[in-house]
Amino acid sequence: MARTNDSSLQQEIYAWLKANQYAYLATCDKKQPRVRPVVLFYIDDRFWVVTFSGDSKVQQIADNGAIEVCLPLTEAGHTGYIRFSGNARIWRDQTEKREAMEFCYFFDEYFDSVDDPDFTLIKLDLTAAEYLRPAETYSQSCALRRY
Repeated sequence: MARTNDSSLQQEIYAWLKANQYAYLATCDKKQPRVRPVVLFYIDDRFWVVTFSGDSKVQQIADNGAIEVCLPLTEAGHTGYIRFSGNARIWRDQTEKREAMEFCYFFDEYFDSVDDPDFTLIKLDLTAAEYLRPAETYSQSCALRRY
C-alpha cells in the first residue's frame, strides 16, 4: 500500500472527482440518515450539487448542514471509494448559480433558467476525506484544503 502526504493525496482525490461526478450524498433527517445518488460538480476548487428546490435534501440541509459524500471507484476490475465529510449550504449567489448552470450537463433538461424557482444550488464544504484506492486493503485519511 502506498502512503502519501496530504498534498499529493488531495491531488489524487481531486483527480478522481474530476473524472467521476456520480456520488452518494448523505444528509440528516432528524435522527435518520438519508442517502441518495447525486451529480457532484467540482468547479474551481469548490464542490456543488444541482437539485430541485422541492427535494427532501434541500430541507434536510437547511435544518442540519452536516453531510457525507461517498464516491465509489472502479479501476482495472478493482473497487475502492472516497468518503468525504463536511457541511452543505443552500447557495443563493446568482453569479455562482450561473457558473454552476454552465457546468451542469443536464441543466436544460430540467430547468428553464438560473432564476427558475425549481433550481437549487447546494455548496458543499468538504473538510476531510477517507480514501481507499481500488485494489488496496487499507484506507487513508486527510484533511482537505478549505476555500
